[in-house]
Amino acid sequence: MRTTYGVVWREGETPLARGKLELLPLSVRLDGLAGSEPVALEIPYADLDVVRTGRAAGDRLNGHQTLVLERHHAEPVSIAAVTQSGVVAELTERLAKQVLG
Repeated sequence: MRTTYGVVWREGETPLARGKLELLPLSVRLDGLAGSEPVALEIPYADLDVVRTGRAAGDRLNGHQTLVLERHHAEPVSIAAVTQSGVVAELTERLAKQVLG
């Protein structure tokens, strides 16, 4: 059984998307809607340079703390939890373990 999280995210300066995040064996997958358009983004763990908690005003989404995924040769992705507090910290920890091996 896969664990999924309700999230909103933004890749670089693209419109805000809402949907779910799944941690897969080799990648993180975001799947949902940006406005009324379906969007999906799969990021291999090997493509991640930095996984960090975004606390600065520029990192926030809708005023919420974010998980920021900085990637090789691509725009960063900022992710915020929809409802559960503590999800950003949990995801940051789990993804950091994946990236560090």
